[in-house]
Amino acid sequence: MSFERTLSIILCAGNGSRMNSDCPKVLNTIAGKTMIQHVLETVKSVGIVNKIIVTNPSNDDQIRKNTDSDLGISYAIQDTPLGTGHAVQIAKDSIPPDTDNIMILFGDVPLINTSTLKEISELLENSDICIISFNKDNPYGYGRIVKDKDDRVISIVEEVDASIEIKSIKNCFSGLIAFKNVKILSLVDLLDNNNIQNEYYLTQIISLAAERKLNISNVVSDYENFHGVNTQSDLALAENYMQDKLRKLAMDAGVKLTSPETTFISSDTIFGKNIVIEPNVYIGLGVEIKDNVTIKAFSYIEGAVIESGATIGPFARIREKTIIGNGSKVGNFVEIKNSNISENVKISHLSYIGDTNIGNDTNIGAGTITCNYDGVSKHQTNIGADVFIGSNTSLVAPLTIEDDSYIASGSVINKDVPSGSLAITRVKQENKINWSKKLKKKK
Repeated sequence: MSFERTLSIILCAGNGSRMNSDCPKVLNTIAGKTMIQHVLETVKSVGIVNKIIVTNPSNDDQIRKNTDSDLGISYAIQDTPLGTGHAVQIAKDSIPPDTDNIMILFGDVPLINTSTLKEISELLENSDICIISFNKDNPYGYGRIVKDKDDRVISIVEEVDASIEIKSIKNCFSGLIAFKNVKILSLVDLLDNNNIQNEYYLTQIISLAAERKLNISNVVSDYENFHGVNTQSDLALAENYMQDKLRKLAMDAGVKLTSPETTFISSDTIFGKNIVIEPNVYIGLGVEIKDNVTIKAFSYIEGAVIESGATIGPFARIREKTIIGNGSKVGNFVEIKNSNISENVKISHLSYIGDTNIGNDTNIGAGTITCNYDGVSKHQTNIGADVFIGSNTSLVAPLTIEDDSYIASGSVINKDVPSGSLAITRVKQENKINWSKKLKKKK
């Protein structure tokens, strides 16, 4: 099955006023990626190259900035919000003449999957139009699929225009509709706005097609794949659906989630084998977790690679551009960013490591911090192999501590330390006898 000559039109011109947010609706995120990114990635995964995104004047610039790196996208602007049919009319003028199948999708319906798109493509071999629907016990707000006595689809009626009888129908239109070719899509030019909202509904095209005896296929799918987002509550529910899906995929691949409902996974997370993730772990974008890793409770990881056999947490934060090496341990209340931690390194307690390279088998004592920022620029710290950094040490970058060195607890190190050395900067302790008694007498 080839999608080379298939085109997708993605409708993103809605203002999303019910979101009560300055962010364009389709740029809200689910599992770390914007809704439009999810749609584009699904479309791309089946091999669809050509795409038209319909925007409006207020969201066009922001949507382009977030999507223009994707090859094959052109844009159409719907200057006046006259409905979904009008949006497709505008996009139609940009369709290449050699296009075969055309799929209409919505940028605020982010949970569509590749299997649905493939099924549509197969059905279009013997159909003129294919729609996707779902059954819902409470269908309020959705267009209803109306059929004749022979079970053929004859129309889609929007909620606001539906009679009491039609409102009782539980088979709802998902918003996804596909056309065999541009000629059939041209029915969109016949739409009118004789409805309560005075808009040009794309759904009217179904009744126009039925009147012309065209073959309309209706695929009934799961509601979760077509949950639309119009409010913040809708967005939260879409996130829940996505997280359930990602958790199941992870567990099916052998990841042990000890409390799945409290684990957040991003859509691009890569898991190895024999991984254990304890409760309340957040995994952001750009994370790869390799074999035999344990992520303990309340840890936050983003933009990092965790190599095999490492242990993270509890209460650890691993930030962008960090690699945690094989068998290394990052313990409670440790923050690491933009650092390369080699094999069998121990950073067990209450430390901050930033812009740092650490060699194999090094131990970082509790309370150690790298002072990597001088108020203007970030600086690098290089710590060799088999180094022991004592507790409560401040390492002032730029700094190099060579292999087999020891840093005494409580030191502030701002000069390079040669291999095999002991560095110590503590002030000599002085005990003032009876000092506290004298102080109390003054009070």
